[in-house]
Amino acid sequence: MKTLNATDEKALLQQLRDGDGTAFTAIYNTYYGTLYLHAYNRLRNREIAQDIVHDLFTNLWSKKTQLTISEGLSSYLYTAVRNRIIDYVSRQETSSRYIQSLGNFLEQNPDTPDLKVEAQELAAMIEKEIAGLSPQLRVVFELSRNEHLSHKEIAAKLNLSEQTVRGYIKNALRTLRLKFGAYFFLTIYLLLKLF
Repeated sequence: MKTLNATDEKALLQQLRDGDGTAFTAIYNTYYGTLYLHAYNRLRNREIAQDIVHDLFTNLWSKKTQLTISEGLSSYLYTAVRNRIIDYVSRQETSSRYIQSLGNFLEQNPDTPDLKVEAQELAAMIEKEIAGLSPQLRVVFELSRNEHLSHKEIAAKLNLSEQTVRGYIKNALRTLRLKFGAYFFLTIYLLLKLF
């Protein structure tokens, strides 16, 4: 990992604690690439690796006044990314097991009224969040998910590029995923199974 010398590191950390944005930028520029590569090599997903590293730096900035880093900055950042990766993988495994277990239950008990009600409540919550998206995001997302149009068809219909459509859908899904986490995917699963 590319590192700063101990003197520069201590000075930057003190400046960061004092709220100096240029110190934060220097730390970000020094360590982002290496941390991202580490996360990507473990997860093999660019978007999630970026989210994890951006989350780390957001946390670093928001908690700058409480920072107590006894080991070097590079060790601290590496450990923080590693822990976030472990947490992410653990949450994904737990969600997968839960969804698989629920799927097995639904296949054996397809007419359970409580599950239908829960699925409808979750679907309503998702619909409310979709309604809260920006108008352009919402239109593109609904054309994709409700009318099952391809990116190319949406682009032609709205006079947009396919790349723009792809970006809008990606942003809408990211917003919903961040809001609902595993519940978003569970709801999609329940809706497909029950309705």
